[in-house]
Amino acid sequence: MNKVTPFLLKTTSVIWYLALALVLAAGWASRDQNYLVAESGIGYWLGIVGGSLMLLLLIYPMRKRFRRWSVIGSVKSWFRIHMILGLVGPLMIIFHSGFKLGSFNSSVAFFCMLTVATSGLLGRYFYQRIHHGLYGRKLQFEEFYSDDKLSQMLLRRSEAIQINVADEFEQIEKGLTDQHTVANRSIGFYRKMRSRIDRLHRVIKKSGLQKTEKKHVFRRLRDLRSICVLGINEILFSYWHILHMPLFIMLILSGLIHVGVVHFY
Repeated sequence: MNKVTPFLLKTTSVIWYLALALVLAAGWASRDQNYLVAESGIGYWLGIVGGSLMLLLLIYPMRKRFRRWSVIGSVKSWFRIHMILGLVGPLMIIFHSGFKLGSFNSSVAFFCMLTVATSGLLGRYFYQRIHHGLYGRKLQFEEFYSDDKLSQMLLRRSEAIQINVADEFEQIEKGLTDQHTVANRSIGFYRKMRSRIDRLHRVIKKSGLQKTEKKHVFRRLRDLRSICVLGINEILFSYWHILHMPLFIMLILSGLIHVGVVHFY
């Protein structure tokens, strides 16, 4: 991926969200004009199409799970479609509702939809934090850490640095290296390590270490801090993933109940 591609993706994303926001604002401004009616006409079909688009969101997790589904397209392509449908579908439902709450079952379905849409945006944020952009590959621990002992050597040989500072630096490196590869990681661990890194940064900044040596050590500390941020976001994303699916299932059930009540009662 060249340097221009991330810029174009980011620009396209900004334009996309801005366009959705403008459409939503225009709908809100004209909500009292009753241009759309949920029971008939365009308003009715917006509900049908919007609900159908949200059902299509199920294809992405199914495509990830079953390799035999490869005939319908790549996981990456369906991920992009998933991102688009996750916004366009709810937007259609909002216009279908006329920006108003209706009966109890429709209100439940509506708030379930808003909850899932908000959850999706939150998941998108965490996803970007552990990948090279929204459509890039996953960040790896090795991108921030290498077996470079120069920083430790600079700290230990300098008369301007106390020995306990070098010991702290070495303990942080070892702790992150050992802990990041195990399953029982915790947000508390990474927060504690990040706090220790920040304190160490302040101590070294005030020390008499040479400017070039400080620059190298600070680069190393920045990488270690990035490992902490990566670890925290990986854990948060895993928590989000556990929560998002039940919310989505609740949305599907409430939506089906709403459709059933509207058409059969």
